[in-house]
Amino acid sequence: MFTACASGGKATSMEAFYDVQVGSSREQVISSLGDPVAIHRHEDGSVEYEYVERLRAGSRDLSERRYLILIKDGKVVSKKVKQSSPLPYDYNSYDMQTTQK
Repeated sequence: MFTACASGGKATSMEAFYDVQVGSSREQVISSLGDPVAIHRHEDGSVEYEYVERLRAGSRDLSERRYLILIKDGKVVSKKVKQSSPLPYDYNSYDMQTTQK
């Protein structure tokens, strides 16, 4: 089974991310997605909120999505998603065949 989890308060999902519209206020973002896992401040005064969703099977991360929301003057001006997957050869075959930790 696949499950999703976030490194923060609310669980962030792609559906919740897409529900946040460009032009939404900072308060609406926090209300919808919770507190971000990271806040990146830029020289132009904009702030980028970062949310993370991990798609898992058991104890393995299959995929990770980073949702980035750029806020300037208190309003969302852009959004983007970065997705990554762990390399398949990165797994330790012994760990995959044992219940011992």
